[in-house]
Amino acid sequence: MTGLLKTILFVGAWSAAAVWAQVPAELLLDAQQKAALGVRVAPVQLAQSGALLASATVSVPPGREVTVAAPYAGVITRIDVGLGDAVKAGSALAQWSSPQLADVRRQIREAQLDVQNAQAALTRDQAMLADGIIPAARVQISQNKFHAAQSVLQAKEADLRSSGASSGGTDYAAAGLTSPLNGRLVQSLVSVGQRVEAGAPLFKVADTRQLQLDVMLSPEKAAQLQVGDAVSVPSRQANAVLVGVSRAVDATQQAQARARVTQPGSLSAGEVLPVQLHPARSSAAAAWQVPARAVITHQMQTWVLVASAKGFVPTPVKVLTSNDDQSVVTGRLSEKNQVAVTGLASLRVMLNKDE
Repeated sequence: MTGLLKTILFVGAWSAAAVWAQVPAELLLDAQQKAALGVRVAPVQLAQSGALLASATVSVPPGREVTVAAPYAGVITRIDVGLGDAVKAGSALAQWSSPQLADVRRQIREAQLDVQNAQAALTRDQAMLADGIIPAARVQISQNKFHAAQSVLQAKEADLRSSGASSGGTDYAAAGLTSPLNGRLVQSLVSVGQRVEAGAPLFKVADTRQLQLDVMLSPEKAAQLQVGDAVSVPSRQANAVLVGVSRAVDATQQAQARARVTQPGSLSAGEVLPVQLHPARSSAAAAWQVPARAVITHQMQTWVLVASAKGFVPTPVKVLTSNDDQSVVTGRLSEKNQVAVTGLASLRVMLNKDE
């Protein structure tokens, strides 16, 4: 077994040496050739120790965003607020008109009259019972009819309240749509004169004073995180803290985490952007951050092309973590280095020619 292990180690070392031997020490290019090939460079940055890269969507926490829908089919007759306007709970968003609303109000008025008639009949029967004219069973029947009429009225009034409209007004078909919470109008989906169906979304109101990050992660990254770990968004000068980590994966084999924003910076709800996660239990290994497109694969090894006085030096790196924009790598790099980020197809051809 010891001899077999030595053989495997020897073969592995020979294979790595063979790959290194097939990679040129330097790709020779002058400034004119770089310009002709469209080669551009970007600086290497020192990465925060143990940082994980991911993508996140800026959203509003549950309960702080509400969609206002049309309770009945109708027509929008007036819009009272514009996109981005601050609104208060109960303030008007729009006016609308609906024949179904008129019919519900008519039914409520009829139910109110039925309650009045049933109450009058009950009062009359109670007086007749006191005089000994009718039996008690007759009063019980009148009382049941009165309670039934009240139940019908309450059900119809509840239906109207769910629409956000009041039961009063001279125009039975008109009503106002109101905001259910304090916040801002973040989405408007209708215009004046537009016909809408029952249940159609019309406005979206959100309280954007508190934001959260919905982070998409690979299972490997999720396993390194725990509640309380820090999250940063360098592009927006924002910070957050993890409040939930789910290690269950979805159909795309991605896990999710949720972070509460503690410093909003210039975040806007709805945008998707790269974030950095900082596990408290990460190892303190030196690492470098480079644009993700700067990392290429050649001869079963990952490389970056470091700019030099004569061209570019292929430098092997190990990718620790990455997202669509950035990669964190280890390797023989420094903050003084610059790596190629465009024209890589042409540079790859030069690597193949020099093998």
